[in-house]
Amino acid sequence: MPNCPSLTLSRRSLIAAGAAFAIGAAIPVARAAPGSGRFVELPPIPSAHVAPRRVTVWLPAEYDRVSWGFPVVYLHDGQLMADPDGGTFHPGIGRTLADLVSRQAAEPAIIVGIWSSGDRLREFSPAEFIPGLPQSLQSRVESACGGPALSDAYLRYLAEELKPAIDRLLRTRPGPADTSILGSGMGGMAALYAVGRRPDLFGNAAWLAGASPLVPYGEIILSSEEVTGVEQAFEHAFDRIIPKAGRHRFYLDYGDCGSDLFAFPFQGAADPVLYRRGYRRGRDLVREGAPHPDFRRVSDDEKLRAALSLLLGPSGCPPRPGED
Repeated sequence: MPNCPSLTLSRRSLIAAGAAFAIGAAIPVARAAPGSGRFVELPPIPSAHVAPRRVTVWLPAEYDRVSWGFPVVYLHDGQLMADPDGGTFHPGIGRTLADLVSRQAAEPAIIVGIWSSGDRLREFSPAEFIPGLPQSLQSRVESACGGPALSDAYLRYLAEELKPAIDRLLRTRPGPADTSILGSGMGGMAALYAVGRRPDLFGNAAWLAGASPLVPYGEIILSSEEVTGVEQAFEHAFDRIIPKAGRHRFYLDYGDCGSDLFAFPFQGAADPVLYRRGYRRGRDLVREGAPHPDFRRVSDDEKLRAALSLLLGPSGCPPRPGED
């Protein structure tokens, strides 16, 4: 993995490393990412809820220069974070944040990249949403995802095991206002679900467009009636979990072609709920589509910049994606 030294561990040393990490061991030495910060790869954290997985942490350059704590962004599909060929917005996320910091558009922050497991779709699929789907779709969704949803177990891993360990090991600001979670596609849905279910721990979420959430793109074709049923089920589910405005920030975007367009009915179901809960664009909500108002396509980098500016901005909302 570029810029991220791997720890070669025997079974015995892995158990020891996991135990040491759990009580706040020293951070493994990592090579710096020039001018922006450095990557650290941590051993898997033993979990009572899900399969253990690797965790890659990006520490901003400021981390080694000051003694105070930093906000944290938890990133789904973290295995792509330092892989230049591995994804859409993940590669270079540290450089993007460093540039925003230099422009005073965001605070320096720690990024915790959570590697996906073989149960990615099941862990990201929100269990609370499934019962509300049209009956004809429920079993097809579970089959496409590889089995029943594991989102609640995954959320317990985040809330009860990963976050406490990160807060012990690193200099963080552990409150929900300084704890954000970000992902694309189903990872974005899982981010919003985490804030909805545990707003006491996760204050802000970014759901960037990507492959359609819940229903793997290309594996299930929905009729117009089923799409309507999904939208209604999602709006009802969002209505149960989205907290009232005042202490949270949300970024959501969608594209206008391919799987991004297919994902719109899922993301769009959150809109009326967010507005009923008191969220307002320009204050604590960025809700954007593509293309840009000047009719050019918004790049993944522009979307990521807008999302990070909202999650980590010193005050107020950032500009729309693609605006300075």
